[in-house]
Amino acid sequence: MNRWSPQRYKSEGLNQGVDQNTLSNALSTAELLRANSPKLPPIFTLRHLAHEAGVPYALLRAVVARSERAEAYKVFKLKKAVASFGANRFRYICVPHPSLLKVQRWIHKHILMQVDAHPASYAYKEKTSPCDAATMHAGCTWMIKLDATNFFESILEPDVYFVFRDMGYQALVAFELARLCTRVRPTGNPVKANRVKEGQGNLPYRTIKIGHLPQGAATSPLLSNLVARKLDCALTGLANDRGLTYTRYADDLTFSSFGDFDRDISTNLVREIYEIMRTHGLWPNKSKTKIIPPGARKVVLGLLVDGPVPRLTKEFKAEVRTHIHFMLRPDVGVRKHLRARKFDTPWGMQNYLFGKLAYAQPIEPRWTARMRDLLRKIDWTS
Repeated sequence: MNRWSPQRYKSEGLNQGVDQNTLSNALSTAELLRANSPKLPPIFTLRHLAHEAGVPYALLRAVVARSERAEAYKVFKLKKAVASFGANRFRYICVPHPSLLKVQRWIHKHILMQVDAHPASYAYKEKTSPCDAATMHAGCTWMIKLDATNFFESILEPDVYFVFRDMGYQALVAFELARLCTRVRPTGNPVKANRVKEGQGNLPYRTIKIGHLPQGAATSPLLSNLVARKLDCALTGLANDRGLTYTRYADDLTFSSFGDFDRDISTNLVREIYEIMRTHGLWPNKSKTKIIPPGARKVVLGLLVDGPVPRLTKEFKAEVRTHIHFMLRPDVGVRKHLRARKFDTPWGMQNYLFGKLAYAQPIEPRWTARMRDLLRKIDWTS
């Protein structure tokens, strides 16, 4: 998308015979948006969005209308690595229809990437990594780790609507953007016709089921950060009041203390955190809450932080070395090792290991360089 120009828009509109009043109203709407959010592109209607993103208007209209004939996602159920109970044992990955994915990518690039998340949020941001979040807690004495259950699914359509409204988009456009970025479950959806009131008026859509952020949509990661800004503000305020450090990486919340602290204080603090999470629509996963005292092993996002800088864990290093060791052994080689570890292709194993090393590079570059040298010695056809 080229930089939006009101002069060019007006000129082209007049050349196409658009009514002067219509153009003036559109330009006034754009001016209000740009005054609030100068980096954001004006969107006047759903048809305008379809044109900008290069997708069929009819499909977007069907998605926003929640048409039962137009299921916009293919859903895959994956078992979680961490043991859980009931429906929480599984993670549901929602793959958007190609045209819906295209418009979501447009929204991601031209809208969501132009808006900053809270400074305490480290996931899904350019030039940030798990190491950056872990560094904030390196060398702490006490640590509290918490987790939110079904993080994306807990973020509902009205929350997304208000994110777009706060950016400055008109009510109907914000509503349509929210619906393009959320999904309705086949069963168990909340139905609250009056949940979104402010500025919405009478909508040209009948379905009142409330959608949620689907895991797999291109817009869900950054939207989750933007919806969680109020949560981050509240938890940062709590941390500042207690002299603590707070970070959030998606649904992983971490608090740490570098000064006076004890078990009673931490237990009471956890209760306060739970209450704040519930107030902001998240349900704490109590089974994952950990209070870690001085002297105990402290890990943040897979990195050891019990020293002055984050380090890779022994388990992480051992896994990488084990894969390399067996693939270099003449009596095992790549093929046998892949079958034993249930990898489909050598390229899958290659991508897996090089991904691990890319993660390790900024943390322990010397160790990473040694592992890369060993990887280059592997005969991937063996």
